[in-house]
Amino acid sequence: MRSDSHLASSYLSILGWPAGFLLDDRIEALVASIGMDPDQARSEAMMEPPTVVGTVDAIISDEILRVLHNLGVLAVAPSEDELAMYPDPEPIKRIARFPETSPTAFAADDNDEPAWTFTTDDIRLIVSGTARYTETKVSAKRTTMGAGNGTSRYSTEVETVRTERIRTKDMLDIHLVMNGKPRLLRLTGQRTLIRSLEDIDDPPSLLNPLDPIGLLKPHIPGVQIDQAFDSFNPPPKIRLKSGGSRHSAKKRTPEAFGFYSVWLATINRMLRGEG
Repeated sequence: MRSDSHLASSYLSILGWPAGFLLDDRIEALVASIGMDPDQARSEAMMEPPTVVGTVDAIISDEILRVLHNLGVLAVAPSEDELAMYPDPEPIKRIARFPETSPTAFAADDNDEPAWTFTTDDIRLIVSGTARYTETKVSAKRTTMGAGNGTSRYSTEVETVRTERIRTKDMLDIHLVMNGKPRLLRLTGQRTLIRSLEDIDDPPSLLNPLDPIGLLKPHIPGVQIDQAFDSFNPPPKIRLKSGGSRHSAKKRTPEAFGFYSVWLATINRMLRGEG
């Protein structure tokens, strides 16, 4: 049994405000349901849904949701445990589409295991976004003391030079349900391929890379495609894990994308009534 100091937390998530709700109405709803400080409530209320407005003890999440639902607010509160139980992403190098199949069939190839197939009917959600991360390089060099008789002398002291660059990484998650269980495929980088089986071995163009969403969309009618990661504000706990802050580009880290993707998929499963 957990002690009171280690109560499970839930991510209070606003999926939609009632039509006609003004900013003050949103603030009042958060204050009334969670007891949130009005200034913090204003900051959270300004974020458009879907958004995580805070973490709450799981033991009281039902009561908080009851207050919000009575106000007409569409909200859910998936727990940390529910998100932690979601399967880890499977890195996939390329996906081949079988032409002239209905529903469309695909083969996933990770270069290490035999390819396996799934169809459009297995796909529940597509999440696409660009993550940002800091690449750090550390180099060392000895400083020159001076030259004499055509030779250089070096100090015994070593100067350490640290450089940082912001890099980007395109990420695309395909959430499946197979045999009643969720499965997550993750493709990263512009060289990732989603193509017809006939074209899968053609080398990708680095100057004009193909858009994976554009390649998938015509073959997955009815499947939700989310591309709103760039406007998402991760909860404080996730920002701390990835070293970012709410008002920093670092909040778009790969770790934040991973949370966002699984959070969305968990919410979708809750709304569909899937276990």
